[in-house]
Amino acid sequence: MKLLQKNRRQLPVCLFCLLAAAVPLMICSKSSPLYPFNDWPDINMFFTMGKGMLHGRVPFVDLLEQKGPYAYAAGGIAYLISPRGFGGYFLLELASLFFFLFFAHKTIRLYTDKPALWVLPILGAGIASAKSFVHGGSLEELSLGIFAYAIYSLLSFLRDAQKNPMPVIALALNGMWAGVLFWSKFTLLGLYMAWAAVVAAELLRRKGWRGCLRGIGIFLGAMLATTIPWLVYFGLNHATGAWLKAYLWDNIFGYAKWAEASLWGKLCTAVLNMLRSLKDKGNFTYSLLAVGGAVSYGCLPPKTAAWREKLAVAFMGLFLGIGIFIGETKHDYYGLPLAVFSLFGGMGLTLLSGVWARRIQNAMGKMAALAYAASLALVLAALAYAAYRISPNTYLLSVKREQMPQFRFAGRMEAASDRTMLNYGFLDGGFYTVLGAVPNVRAYCILNRNPGAMLEEQNGYVREGRTQFVVAWRAYQAPEEELAALPVVSDYYELVDYLYFTFEGDVRTYALYEKKSALYR
Repeated sequence: MKLLQKNRRQLPVCLFCLLAAAVPLMICSKSSPLYPFNDWPDINMFFTMGKGMLHGRVPFVDLLEQKGPYAYAAGGIAYLISPRGFGGYFLLELASLFFFLFFAHKTIRLYTDKPALWVLPILGAGIASAKSFVHGGSLEELSLGIFAYAIYSLLSFLRDAQKNPMPVIALALNGMWAGVLFWSKFTLLGLYMAWAAVVAAELLRRKGWRGCLRGIGIFLGAMLATTIPWLVYFGLNHATGAWLKAYLWDNIFGYAKWAEASLWGKLCTAVLNMLRSLKDKGNFTYSLLAVGGAVSYGCLPPKTAAWREKLAVAFMGLFLGIGIFIGETKHDYYGLPLAVFSLFGGMGLTLLSGVWARRIQNAMGKMAALAYAASLALVLAALAYAAYRISPNTYLLSVKREQMPQFRFAGRMEAASDRTMLNYGFLDGGFYTVLGAVPNVRAYCILNRNPGAMLEEQNGYVREGRTQFVVAWRAYQAPEEELAALPVVSDYYELVDYLYFTFEGDVRTYALYEKKSALYR
């Protein structure tokens, strides 16, 4: 009965978290139904890989990519929900931001009972409108709900006055999510490395070696369990070696140049890159809350927040940042997981406003609840407008599908009896997605790792006439004469259409080529 009553009290919070997540995502994510299409290469690659798996293609053997299999599983789920669009991905984004806000609220509730719902739209809009959010659908974005749960479960454990061991369900869930992250993008595992170390130390202090080893065993067991499905899958497809080489060995040693700097130098560079990401004015929508919240949390009196809690949060932030930025490459979206610490900014705002909130509540009496509901709606509407003005994606809201190269080219390709195509010389531009096509070649697009070798492989496909169509790309407004004489491609394919279109602030050129049929009779 008590559990039922508790769940009923949580229902309004859950509904508001859902609303506070849905509104900014509808406005800022290109996966939203309000947008014609999400043309970000990364999300299209995950989608293509997931779709390929569901059609019998084996990652790293039949289709080349460099992320982990759970990233492709997410793409496969999204494909099952919406085969030629990103409605499925939008639901994944919505779930992640919902759980981030839900556990942000629960974390704040560990420290204060003052009204806190009003800060949730600030947190949600701050994340969705940030530069690091990029186009929507990144693995970094999908990790926010996981990290918020990790922070809440750890602080809840540390604040337990009864000094109980961490519940088995919390250990198992965190271990499971750590495993999912490891087999999606292992650079995101830094937060969980700190989390596990803090939990192990606290269990040792409370329950001795036996309790510590038991807790570690549950966490690692759940983490290892996430590996079993992929050992079975790749084992049955005789691709275990290809999987481990491509995902672990090539990613560790293919990107980072470990011999060029000492480990200490790399750690310092990683911390500096983390600070630069937070300093980027495009990320101020969450970084000010994260940094300000961390400072205010650190300044709380020990009776409110113990030093071990503050150190735990500091270690999680530091290890998360180092894990993300330890490599040589860095992209705008790398810093987005740091936005999870904006929940401490929400905590600071809640604590600061608490006195005034209580005074207003006492003054308004019975009308206080109605006034609070009205203020929540006003805050949500104001932040929705702010997100619309700030987000770098909203230019695409006014674009019609037929104006985008993906849909224009698909219209021509769908009219052909042979609809095979090659995304030539650039990252997956979304043409496979709109066409509903599964690539019939391994190097179906160019990756950031070993692009020269992949282009050579694609040139071989062109010479062999493996596909009926080729889609090429230039990072500038290329003239028709240049496109018609595209090296290698123009010898076997003819230019049939091209279009200039804006992507990430610059005008790009997209060109469609069709096979010169006389050459392949």
